[in-house]
Parts: sequence; C-alpha cells; structure tokens
Amino acid sequence: MPRLELFPFRYREPFTGKWAKARYRAERHEIAARYQEWEITGPPEIRDVDPNARYFTPWKVVPHAELMRMEELPPEMQPHLAMPPGTDELEAFLAKLFLRRYVTYCARRRRYSQMQAAAHLLATLPKAAQTWTAPDCPIRSETLYGHVTDTCDKRREVVAISH
Repeated sequence: MPRLELFPFRYREPFTGKWAKARYRAERHEIAARYQEWEITGPPEIRDVDPNARYFTPWKVVPHAELMRMEELPPEMQPHLAMPPGTDELEAFLAKLFLRRYVTYCARRRRYSQMQAAAHLLATLPKAAQTWTAPDCPIRSETLYGHVTDTCDKRREVVAISH
C-alpha cells in the first residue's frame, strides 16, 4: 500500500518578501514545484493510501437533480389530448353569472351593442351546468338569476333556471 507524506511548511511571498505559513500540507516535490523559497516547519503527516477505498465527500453520490429526474414521470407527448378543452360546470356557472350581471349593467348604462354581444355569448354557453355544489360552509347562496336562498346544511345547490 503506498504511503503519502504531507509536510507543513512556510514559504516566502514573492511580492512582499515576508514568510507566510501555508494553510495546507503538501508533499516535498509539490512544494518545490510551486515555491522558489520554502522550508518545512514540522513532522510529516503520514497517510496510507488505498486506491480502492472510498473517501468522505459532503455531497450525495447521486446529485439531487438526477434523483428528481429519476423519480418524475416521463413527459406526455400530447397533454392537450388527455383533457380536451372545454368548460366545466363551475366555470360555466361563473361565466353565466357574470354575463347576466354584465347584460344588466350594459342595459342600465344604455350600452346596447355590448349588451347584445353579452346576451348572445350567454345564450351560447352550455346549458349542462344546472347545479353547482359549493364547499361545505353554511352561508347564503345565490342562484343564477339573483334569488338568494339560506342554507344551513353542508351542501349548497344553486339551481339555474333554463331559458
């Protein structure tokens, strides 16, 4: 098994000419190759070097990014086909609620062209969104046409009156 002798040393700095203690230990040939003027200041630190041994490293063997890449699912080639575009019930309900109020707003301000466009868009929304179940909280719920109902149970249903 090969041995490694590491010496503490000091060297003369080329710019100031002052002696400086090295912050590391090195072999004699490495010190001589790096510094012109140097001297050994203590006994060597002798290490037995095993080429097959694994030394301490503060990092993981496999970097975190590679671990995350191994665990994640492969990307879908066409993710838009997994969930086709469209409106769900809640989205349709909220759009109808907004458009109905916007039609009223435009009518009161005599903006008839905007009112007709909003009414046309309201008519084109799907009529499948007849009920909407809200999160469980006993508060006042509002139907599509502005009728307020009080609910005390855990389930709220907002019933839409179809055109």
